[in-house]
Amino acid sequence: MFRDYFCAGTTPRYWRLTAVLMLLYLGGIAVAFRFGPGFTSPFARATAALAPVPPVLGFVLLEFRRIRATDELRQRIELEAATSALALGVPLLLALGLLDGAGVLAVRMILASPLLIGIYLLAQLWAHRRYR
Repeated sequence: MFRDYFCAGTTPRYWRLTAVLMLLYLGGIAVAFRFGPGFTSPFARATAALAPVPPVLGFVLLEFRRIRATDELRQRIELEAATSALALGVPLLLALGLLDGAGVLAVRMILASPLLIGIYLLAQLWAHRRYR
């Protein structure tokens, strides 16, 4: 079941690249949080803060390649899941940001990505079940 929902179109190369990108991402997070605040130069602080972004972009490109390698039905499922996640995630993040701005609820924006990924995975389940 898990393989049908989340692993369609994966290959051993895909998993190797995912592992490399995740290690680079974790290294970028370590640089951003451990060393970034210690730099005096704004350029160095900005570079350290943005260190996790290139691996995330690499993962996005890897996902595009995975989806393009699947059949049309799987591409449609992925498109519906992504659209649903966007349609649910953006208003939710907007509401959380507004509540944070109003001082009602303290929200760390570092949680936005895991929240969107969770919504996307649930949307994939929904879209997959729809086309059974």
